[in-house]
Amino acid sequence: MKNKDQMVYMTDQTQIPVYLPYPRFLLGMDLTQTAKVLYALLLDRASLSRKTGWKDEEEHIFVVYPIVYLADDLRKSHMTVKKALNELEEAGLLVRKKQGFSKPNLLYVRIPAEGKKSFPVKERKVSLKGKENDTYEGKKPVPVMDRKVSPNYLNNSYLIYSQTNKEREARSAYGEYHNVFLSETEYGELKQEIREIDRLIEELSSYMRSSGKQYADHAVTLRRWAERSAPVKNIPDYTCSEEESL
Repeated sequence: MKNKDQMVYMTDQTQIPVYLPYPRFLLGMDLTQTAKVLYALLLDRASLSRKTGWKDEEEHIFVVYPIVYLADDLRKSHMTVKKALNELEEAGLLVRKKQGFSKPNLLYVRIPAEGKKSFPVKERKVSLKGKENDTYEGKKPVPVMDRKVSPNYLNNSYLIYSQTNKEREARSAYGEYHNVFLSETEYGELKQEIREIDRLIEELSSYMRSSGKQYADHAVTLRRWAERSAPVKNIPDYTCSEEESL
């Protein structure tokens, strides 16, 4: 394995990689490992929502995390993610609130009340074959290790959270359709560079929604849009009156 030679031993000076908050109470809960990791991912995202002030009229923190991006981040099928979300909701660890047609749900991450270690979960059947159902109906289960992964899973352009690469920052969803993803640093830089950045974000959000087009880097795309829409400078004025024209 190539990665094996890239690993190092920990010392007093070793910097700990970016990690997810994994609450101890999850260890004692009757949940699948996917559901537990999903909860840790949502809890991490909720901490960012709290910093950015994403809360409702009751001061409850919410998360906007579309299933397509959850599936990419977890390297799981959409169906598997939906099942894990249902598990968390049945356990009382998650509440989903619909926003309306074509808009992503608001996700409310819940934690056990003080002094309570876990929530009861109804009995579930666990497969011992280590297989995962594919997203499409009619296909046979494929072993997870043998499943061919789409390039979109290997080169995810819309990682809201990357836990293995510390150079990537947490990204928040912007725009009316919550499909423009920028980190706080990227948004701050764009705000300084482009006066009408908020308008461009809304235009990009609407355009991607209506056309179905996707971009690898939304910050770069917004800069290109701003350059194209900027007025051209230092061009001589060749207009003349009717009498002066040839």
